[in-house]
Amino acid sequence: MSIEVRNISKTFGNYTALKSVSLRIDGGELIALLGPSGSGKTTLLRIIAGLERPDDGDAAVLFDDEDVTWREVGERQVGFVFQHYALFRHMTVFENVAFGLRVRPRSRRPSKAQIREKVRELLRLVQLESLEHRYPT
Repeated sequence: MSIEVRNISKTFGNYTALKSVSLRIDGGELIALLGPSGSGKTTLLRIIAGLERPDDGDAAVLFDDEDVTWREVGERQVGFVFQHYALFRHMTVFENVAFGLRVRPRSRRPSKAQIREKVRELLRLVQLESLEHRYPT
């Protein structure tokens, strides 16, 4: 799935978190958002997921070229992991990564074997496979 944002701006009172941000991420592409604290990284992710709304204007969020800017968060089927404090402390690394797949509606939920395979693939990708049985602490 491709994700594109166009002319995204977001202010909180007098603070401008994002100003006319545009970006396209093609399906299968891996990117990282880097920047200092307060630069708008999390705000942009929250807007893509539908947890925040961009300021009025000609802003657009597109998934596979379909405009989802004003769709509700539940309709977008997007998830992301926050930088800090978003891990379930009572779950292992493996269980934390698997959580999003396990809570999908039954009709869209992968099998246990598929979840296990996908989680192990993701842990290998970020070089955490040796820590899958550990807890976040």
